[in-house]
Amino acid sequence: MGAAVKKKSLQTPGMNNVIGFISFTFAGSAFGLMHWLKTGTVSPAHLSPQFWHGMMGYAGLNIVGAWFLYRALDMAEFSHVMPFMALTSLAVIVPPMFVFGEMPTLLSVGGIALVAAGALVMNWHNELAHAGTPIAELKQRNRQGVLYFLATAACFTFTPTAAKVAIRESSVLFASFLGHLLVGAGFLGMVILCRESARLMRLFRARASRALLLGILAAGTLIVVENGCINAALAEAPVASVMAIKRMMPLFAFVIGLVYFRERTELRKKLVSTSLMITGAILVTLAK
Repeated sequence: MGAAVKKKSLQTPGMNNVIGFISFTFAGSAFGLMHWLKTGTVSPAHLSPQFWHGMMGYAGLNIVGAWFLYRALDMAEFSHVMPFMALTSLAVIVPPMFVFGEMPTLLSVGGIALVAAGALVMNWHNELAHAGTPIAELKQRNRQGVLYFLATAACFTFTPTAAKVAIRESSVLFASFLGHLLVGAGFLGMVILCRESARLMRLFRARASRALLLGILAAGTLIVVENGCINAALAEAPVASVMAIKRMMPLFAFVIGLVYFRERTELRKKLVSTSLMITGAILVTLAK
């Protein structure tokens, strides 16, 4: 749902970096407040080198992945591009094999195959069926969006493992606090490098921008809920099991695209693809 709110906000051109900075900084601040209320401190007394390795991987990959996600949401239909998040199931079992010794089973491999099949169905297209029509232009934007989203999926394949390393060496709240602040700082750097500081200031000063600002803060709140729950689960369960459950996202993406964004193109293909991906995610979950 957080991605849906972001897509709604991204309909304002040229605001990707500003949205990333505000939403992730807001989320990091919320985690920091919760950590302080729980422990009475800002930071643990000692942070190991393993923590910093995990944190740098977690924050760095999230910056890159979120930037490509925003670009994908700029271009493509929500119900077309978001199910490709399930592609991370193709590799989400690989990093934990080497880092935590969590080995996949034959059932999980079968689930991964179904996820891949669903992705292929979703991206299948007939070049001649709608040539020269608005539908053809929409399909072209969807394909471009998928290319950006593949980079997002690649980054988000490895962020859970990096997050788990940081969480094991500190705590759920502290790792979430520092990680989200670092992602926000990364987007602030892009705001400065891209000379978008004036856009950031107008967002806070102009009354006409209040609805957009509220939407960004809503996205930040959803980041707290989504990533907080995921990080809490990572502290207790194997990476592959936690992220396989998250891959139920295709079902919600289909419904949100249909109801919220009124996306009506190729519903049958989207339904078949989404069903395959969900079935594959369930199999991976059952395998664990």
